[in-house]
Amino acid sequence: MSFNWADYLRFAESLVSTPSSPGPEEAALRAAISRAYYAAFCSARNLAESRGEMTRARRSTDHRLVIDHFQDAPEFVRQQIGADLSRLRRFRNNADYDDRLKDTPLTVAQLSVSIAHGILTALGSL
Repeated sequence: MSFNWADYLRFAESLVSTPSSPGPEEAALRAAISRAYYAAFCSARNLAESRGEMTRARRSTDHRLVIDHFQDAPEFVRQQIGADLSRLRRFRNNADYDDRLKDTPLTVAQLSVSIAHGILTALGSL
């Protein structure tokens, strides 16, 4: 059975709603940012692959391939998916690698979850 990548978004939501429960709080919020990105990225990647629109290289370059695939599409909804994936990837990279975030972790986590929801909704409309 295939993993349902949208489950990562549900997990991210639970981390955002009670970040001190699994704690430490900032670590939980950073994990939520990362999981929200992967929910959206893997869902987008799998949709494009299942339709024969792209083939992944199974490398770190896949992130750019998927984002470009959607950003370069002629349809606005796909372009928006690509732009939102790019934004989420930036948030995820910051959460995973930077010692300090520009905004509060809660703000970025909430925004990441919201953007990921929008991407999954848009993917469902394609």
